[in-house]
Amino acid sequence: MHERGGMRVGLRMRKRTAFGSALLALLALGAPPADAGCGCSKPPPPRAAVRPFVGNADQKIVLFSDLLSPGAAYWVQFTATADGSVDWSRGRAAMRRDFADGQVRVQLRVPVGNVALGPCSITVWTDRTTSLYTLGDDQFTVTTKPIVLHDFAETITQDGYQAGVGKDGTIYIPVDVSSVSDPTIFTGMANGFPLSFEGRSVAMYNQQGFLMQLLDPTSPGLFRITRGGDTTSDALAYWRHEFRTYKQDHRRNDVHRTDDDPDWHADGTPHIDHDKIVVAVSGMLTSGSRPAPGPTPPFELVVQSVPSEAPLQ
Repeated sequence: MHERGGMRVGLRMRKRTAFGSALLALLALGAPPADAGCGCSKPPPPRAAVRPFVGNADQKIVLFSDLLSPGAAYWVQFTATADGSVDWSRGRAAMRRDFADGQVRVQLRVPVGNVALGPCSITVWTDRTTSLYTLGDDQFTVTTKPIVLHDFAETITQDGYQAGVGKDGTIYIPVDVSSVSDPTIFTGMANGFPLSFEGRSVAMYNQQGFLMQLLDPTSPGLFRITRGGDTTSDALAYWRHEFRTYKQDHRRNDVHRTDDDPDWHADGTPHIDHDKIVVAVSGMLTSGSRPAPGPTPPFELVVQSVPSEAPLQ
């Protein structure tokens, strides 16, 4: 399956840009940039200190560090760069398999704190007075909750919409396609936020940190970009193929059971989530600058879905 949704996404590891990291990961794996594989056969995400690298309030993320002790409980502090807002989560470290290579490592799973959108530093504390280590705000971005999409004809309009912008100017718009089973064309644009972008500037990741799709202009029917105006963004149309076969396979195939661990199949292969996708866009404003890190200015987000057995023409 090629994860195909209708907006924008990104990744970053330390000082690298979102899309630079994605391309390097794919090249290292020898995977073609336009096609990261089908169904649950995606290239593994690289090892990281936090995965995924972007999330919304209350979404579970995973922290990795040799400083963590299995079985120990920790406080995790989220601090937004935009306004200094702080929130806390609590979790207990455990030994679990890592998507990066299947090796067992100590992991700390906690919900994202309710802080301002944009870059966010993360500090792990052994208690509320003793800090263990801190991840800088270039490693994690808080964005808004996913927009729920469907495979029937509809137009979703959200006034005053805001998304999170990472340290490198990448905008993250999450979507929930768990209700999408039939092939559908999604088209998204922003009124009041004149952002321009190219296909190579758009990537899609899931909530586990897997790279699901890079938009490749040599893939016919996958996407189309229509230029915007002085007050509107470019419009991205994207075709997502049917998912009934994939869902049926996971209901009927023994090797794809996830009874013991929702992240792993019974045959030991990873179960890759296709329901929650963050679309990352690295674009430019009409002023010639990149969006400022933090929350975007409020704008009107319009997303249209149209059932379509055929890809874009």
